[in-house]
This record gives sequence, C-alpha cells and structure tokens, in this order.
Amino acid sequence: MLAFQKAAVAATPGDLAVLNSAIPLERAGIKAYADAASLGILSPGVLAVAKGFMADHMAHRDALIAAVKAGGGVPSEETVKLVYPSLKTEKDILVFAQSVERQAASAYLGVFPVLQDKALAKAAASILGVETMHVGILATALGQPQPYSGFIS
Repeated sequence: MLAFQKAAVAATPGDLAVLNSAIPLERAGIKAYADAASLGILSPGVLAVAKGFMADHMAHRDALIAAVKAGGGVPSEETVKLVYPSLKTEKDILVFAQSVERQAASAYLGVFPVLQDKALAKAAASILGVETMHVGILATALGQPQPYSGFIS
C-alpha cells in the first residue's frame, strides 16, 4: 500500500472530499491529451511528451482513486468539462495544454490550506510539482522565457 493510501485510511471526511475533488480534474487532463493526440497534428516529439503527461495524469487519478477507496469513500466518476479552443495547429494544442496544466497546478496549490493530514498534503505537493513541471516544459516548447512570474496562482 502506498503512503498516500495509508494516510487516507485514517483521513477525515473533509480530506477525503478534497482528494475526491481532484479526480475529475485529472480525468480532464487525460481527456485533453487523448483528444489532442487524436487530431494527428502533433510532431513525434511533442506527441511523445503529451503521452508522457497523460500517463502522469493517469497515475495521479489512479493514486487518488486508491486513496479515496482506502479511506472508505466512493471515488468520483466525473470529469471536469474543459472549454476547448480551436485546435488547428500544434501551437494551439501546446497553449491549451499549458492552460490545463496551470489549472491543475492551481487546484493542487489550493488544497494545502484545507488538508489536515500532513502525509496527504505531502502527496498533493508531489503532484503539484509534476503539474508545474508540465507548465514549465510547455513554456519552453512555446518559446516562453518562463512559465509564470515566480508564483503559481
């Protein structure tokens, strides 16, 4: 059992609700990358990165589901509905992906004040780190000098 799941066993109902609320966002990230890949316009290198990011979101989703179940909860089956812009070029996809990753990073940043269990907060922080890494990689791909101005909000 992962440390995340072990901590969830004794989690408060509020902490379980917070974890459960992140599952739909992870599903949205998975869907966004799958939809972008299905368009057939990504170069091989960008497609490989997109698939890697999608795998990260799948791992996050699976860990969150396992944690909610370990705590005795019922995992959410929902997916956050994202507003898709026109995706006609690789750049369009990269810009959209970066906005999705920023949303995810902001969501995980927002859970720190409400999670009571430090082990769960640590797990959320590790996911936050991955989301911000995604933002930075996409910024580099887009030729942006930096992904954000020193802070995630």
